[in-house]
Amino acid sequence: MIDNAGLVIRPVVTLIFLLGGLLLLRGSSSRFGAGCIAAGAALFLGAELYGVFTLRPFVGRFFDEEWRAQIATVDIAATLGLLLCATGLVAHAHRNSK
Repeated sequence: MIDNAGLVIRPVVTLIFLLGGLLLLRGSSSRFGAGCIAAGAALFLGAELYGVFTLRPFVGRFFDEEWRAQIATVDIAATLGLLLCATGLVAHAHRNSK
């Protein structure tokens, strides 16, 4: 049950980050921060959708090394996307605090 909730919640979170980044790009003075948020969200969303539709439905089968490597790659891409989102949030907040 928790695994299924995680598979649904993570793409929803990425869509919220992407929407926020696009809204900030449209009306913000900090284009760098907004661009980082949008780019990070796009990377995170791509990794999550690939993981959900291609890799995760096979939970319960024999996990070979190729599958584990693909899951690790998806997790790395998603984490880098979140890191880019966080960098954009910090840059946006720093620009607006001046």
